[in-house]
Amino acid sequence: MPQSVVDYCSLHRNSFCCSSEPVRPRARFFTRLKPGFRITSFWRGAAHCLVFSLLAAAGFAQDASTGAIRGTVVDAAGSRVAGATIVFVDGATGFRYSAITGVEGRFSFELLPPGEYSGRAEARGMSPQTTPRLQVDVGGTTELEFKLPVAGAKETVTVSGEPPLVETQPSGVSSLIDERAINELPLNGRRYTDLALLTPGVTQDPRGLTSGSNGDLAFGGIRGFQSSYLVDGGDNNNAFFAQARGRYRAPYQFSNEVVQEFRVSSNTYGVELGRSGGAVVNVVTKSGSNHLHGTDFYFIRDSAFGATHPLLDFKPHDQQQQFGFTLGGPIRRNKIFFFAGLDQHIFHVPTVVRFDSGGSVVVPQPSTGPETPGDYEATDKALVFAKAAELSKKAGTFPTSMLGNAGFAKLDVSLTPRNNFSARVNTSRYYGHNNVFLDPASPLTTFGISENGEEDVTTETASMALTSNLSGKAVSHLRAQFSRDLQRSSSNSSAPIMRIPNIIDGFGRSSILPRETREHRLHLAETFSIEGKRNSWKLGGDALLTRIYNFFPSLSGGEYIFDPIKVNQFTFQPQESGLELTPLRAYAHGVPHYYVQNFGPAVTHPDTNEYAGFLQDTIRVTDHLALSLGARYDLQTFSKKGLLSNPLWPDSGKVPFNPNNFGPRAGLAYSIGSVRPLVIRAGYGLFYTRIPQIYNSTVESQNGLAPNFLFLNNNHFYDHQIFPQYPSPLVSGSLYATACLPPASLEQFWHFRLCSQFQNAARTTG
Repeated sequence: MPQSVVDYCSLHRNSFCCSSEPVRPRARFFTRLKPGFRITSFWRGAAHCLVFSLLAAAGFAQDASTGAIRGTVVDAAGSRVAGATIVFVDGATGFRYSAITGVEGRFSFELLPPGEYSGRAEARGMSPQTTPRLQVDVGGTTELEFKLPVAGAKETVTVSGEPPLVETQPSGVSSLIDERAINELPLNGRRYTDLALLTPGVTQDPRGLTSGSNGDLAFGGIRGFQSSYLVDGGDNNNAFFAQARGRYRAPYQFSNEVVQEFRVSSNTYGVELGRSGGAVVNVVTKSGSNHLHGTDFYFIRDSAFGATHPLLDFKPHDQQQQFGFTLGGPIRRNKIFFFAGLDQHIFHVPTVVRFDSGGSVVVPQPSTGPETPGDYEATDKALVFAKAAELSKKAGTFPTSMLGNAGFAKLDVSLTPRNNFSARVNTSRYYGHNNVFLDPASPLTTFGISENGEEDVTTETASMALTSNLSGKAVSHLRAQFSRDLQRSSSNSSAPIMRIPNIIDGFGRSSILPRETREHRLHLAETFSIEGKRNSWKLGGDALLTRIYNFFPSLSGGEYIFDPIKVNQFTFQPQESGLELTPLRAYAHGVPHYYVQNFGPAVTHPDTNEYAGFLQDTIRVTDHLALSLGARYDLQTFSKKGLLSNPLWPDSGKVPFNPNNFGPRAGLAYSIGSVRPLVIRAGYGLFYTRIPQIYNSTVESQNGLAPNFLFLNNNHFYDHQIFPQYPSPLVSGSLYATACLPPASLEQFWHFRLCSQFQNAARTTG
């Protein structure tokens, strides 16, 4: 739909910062300050390299929510300095990280929270050197070199764009979306993950797409459900539908205002990332600092600024508003910090119901010849026109609302100089009216409003993380998270759904409503980083325990389909040959061609547990060659409750289980030349994706042992004997009944069907 360039307006977005100290602007890489010190960036080096993976890359020196700083200390002659003390300070919180260089003058700071850092190096008999602020990104590694003159020389600092001899971290294919892009790029709906569409190889999966503003993100042509989302190192996926928590029903789970940055890793990523065949999206949320700071914002989008929909002759009024605030600062300076935010989303948009012809009135068509029978004859013209007028009332403009909010609170504490603790709570709520089937990009639908419903989605997450410097060479990052994803949808109608081909696609109770899915997840993860002389080890694992309740009475309310049908021309009773009625005429006479209804239990419990372990060694073979060798093991187990096999199909009632999910990972970086080297990178990995639990639920509920699907043809003699009396369903019950059982009168019919199946199976195997 064409839109005016000004149809999304920001009335204001304000920010403030209060501090007793001046706020320094972020130091930019490659700005020359003073001679004597060099900082190099992994990303700038990659821009001058022949990169096998084609994209800017992230190092393997961190886990899903952290970054790293690596480097060397040399003297004026270029010789390595052992025993130098290196200290880096987080510019926002004042947290200090220290290390001592080894015999080769190397140092590393692993598992650092993303942010701005300033550093200092000092050694006996030499002048100390300091750095300006440098940025550490999630999933990234910053390389730098301290050059210390002899004692007494004036302290100097240089920031240089020259790349190091070699980036010692072999790389994965990734792209970073930083805070500036999140805050400043225009984004309809303000769902931050949509910014991933700016990265190479990313598109919206058309198989999960309902409009231009929602749908799974597909990476490299791989189905969107094979992507994985992490927030602050904790799993942020919905196990049942294999989408981000809250799915794409809700506008968003996190406000843009609380997201610091995120990285999209789409290939050859490190061993700490897995359970994905597509991409892994790592999100880091904001934290408080020593400065009291915050933002408030208000955005509005109104149809008055937009164009008319090309398939409508009028412009229905819709309006989208988003507003909220954030606030962060110190509770105890350099010790305890808080950050909180609230985001409210209000979207009112009409649903415009039109018929398949595009019009708002059903007009019965006369016959144009013996080969094209009309919708009426003289004997039933009044009846057909009366029913057409009744149908026409289903067209029109109906109110629809999509309301949501997202709350966020985070606490960061420096427990000791070696232990930092972080806790986060975030919630989101999505609700509204006629919002189950809502396409924000287009108000037009060919389904009656009775086929819609109301949906309520609630997500809640509580997480904790503890980063511990166990020694000068070993760092631990422990995470624990508990989350709930509660989704409930209700129906606007309890009547069976009616479908009239070429007139209207459906009205009545939707075949997928009501439904309810409750998911509870516990995630425990640990990553260790151990620094050796020329080796950097990373090992760890995680466990993800998921309990699911799924209520899905699909088609248990029944469905009538008014396809063309042959009837007795005098009684209008269905028969195998006779007068053929058009769909509209069949509807007028109340003679559906087909009837469909599902029976059986509507509740499943597709619980699952996921485990992973990984080990990786990054080896600095020479100053020109670095290798990364590792392996990851993934295991997913499934609940066997309710799983029964059907003798006719031995594989039914079983969920695929593979305990051999070993995924090797390897990478290298080799440089040719010294001043401006040509860097060759290569990587290899084997990745295993998780199985969505919606499959497990289907295996449990549709094993074919019990008759659970009834399809009746009103033109078929035997089917006609048990065909329900229109418009009532064959079996009616409560909308929220946990089971829909077929009547006893159908036992002989089921027996006949099952015998036919056994005979067909015997002929096939025979």
